[in-house]
Amino acid sequence: MPWEAYSGLLNIAGTWMYEAELPVALHGETAYVATTDRLLVFDTTNQVTRATIRPEGGEPITTLKENERNRAAPPVITEGDTPLVLAPFLIQQAGVGTQAARSSAELVATDTKTGKAAWRLSLPLPAWTKDAPEPLTAEVVGTAGNIAIVTLAHQGTAYTNASTTYAIDLTGRQVLWSQETFWAATVVDGILVGQKKKTATDDYSTAVGYDLTTGAVRWQGQEHINMQLRPAGPNLLHLYARDKGDYRIVYEQFLDVRTGEVRQNAVPVPARCRHDGASAVVCWGPDRVRGFDATTGAILWQLPDEKAGRIAPQVTTVWHGRVYAKTAGGTVALDSRTGADLPTPPVIAPDLVNAYTGIAISKSGDDVTAYQSAS
Repeated sequence: MPWEAYSGLLNIAGTWMYEAELPVALHGETAYVATTDRLLVFDTTNQVTRATIRPEGGEPITTLKENERNRAAPPVITEGDTPLVLAPFLIQQAGVGTQAARSSAELVATDTKTGKAAWRLSLPLPAWTKDAPEPLTAEVVGTAGNIAIVTLAHQGTAYTNASTTYAIDLTGRQVLWSQETFWAATVVDGILVGQKKKTATDDYSTAVGYDLTTGAVRWQGQEHINMQLRPAGPNLLHLYARDKGDYRIVYEQFLDVRTGEVRQNAVPVPARCRHDGASAVVCWGPDRVRGFDATTGAILWQLPDEKAGRIAPQVTTVWHGRVYAKTAGGTVALDSRTGADLPTPPVIAPDLVNAYTGIAISKSGDDVTAYQSAS
């Protein structure tokens, strides 16, 4: 894989840095690798970069150099007969005449059939970004139908989780609506869910569900502090927060994405959750793995299991009812619904996989390699 796919994301032990996310999306045998200043269209069958897509409205605010940490979010691929690869860039536009130089975001849609940019959309940066220090981030959170969600955000001391979210009509190529101080988490069935603050510097957040088309509030939760929202499949959202009035009270819940109703209380989950594409959600961290029902949030299994003499493997990803993982003895695959070891271990434990390609850290731990999928 190109060095951009893993630059600055591997540690000296040959594993991913803490909470590192592979900035790659797969479509067939093509890998789309995002950086803050370019999108690579990489053919995994012959190791050729077929195209490099760059913003055209101005110069990128940050440019990735080899061995620097790639902080770009993975691009998002739309559904349908003519899929597009969506990647946002933060750019600086030069002044013209009396017009002063200004910064903006440029959303680029790349055609998966031609490997060329199909169209571009400029998004003005919100007012709060003028006072917020770098770095700013831009991410396509998800798509549903002909609408894409883009969030511009900053994570810093004074502006922790300052953010603005845009709902973009991919057909009309225009902003439908936007919401200030709102950090989007997931898009499901016409509902956009995330956390809303009153101001960019506010300590308190509220989980809110918006109508994807109109921006109208569909549901709203209670105000908490230190809120973290993570998608947990098509039905659930995982919430972690502390009570606004008593910091010692911790809330950890699975919420129904469509209504905001609590499905399960007191469900501590490890750092990362993935839907298995069927009926389970698997969450994992350095020393723990848990499987949950994707509709109710009820726990199905967990590792380690001392009574059964089973350890918690190092999970790499979840796909099509399987949990891919590593142990000291090699790679393993688990049934995502039961947690049981599957009889045939995989050749590799991919970090990203589809029906054609699996991407994983190489055996040397120095780079990332693409493999042909077995299924």
